Amino acid sequence: MGMVERTCACGTKFFAKTADVKRGWGKSCSKSCAAIKREKKTGAFKDYCARQERRESAPEFSNAHQFDNCEK
Repeated sequence: MGMVERTCACGTKFFAKTADVKRGWGKSCSKSCAAIKREKKTGAFKDYCARQERRESAPEFSNAHQFDNCEK
C-alpha cells in the first residue's frame, strides 16, 4: 500500500494512500479542513443557518386548538 505526500489547502503536508488519491480522495489533511473547503465551495451551512433564522423569526400559529378533529 503506497503513500503519496500531499499538501492541504491550509498548507499542511500530509500522506494519503495512493488508492485514495486515485479515487479523488485525499485532498484534505483532516475532516475539519475538508468541511471548510466544502463550505467555501457550496455555502450549504450558511444557507442552513439562514433557514433556521427565518423559522425562528416566523410567527407561531397560536390557535391550532380550534382546528383539531377531535369531538368534544
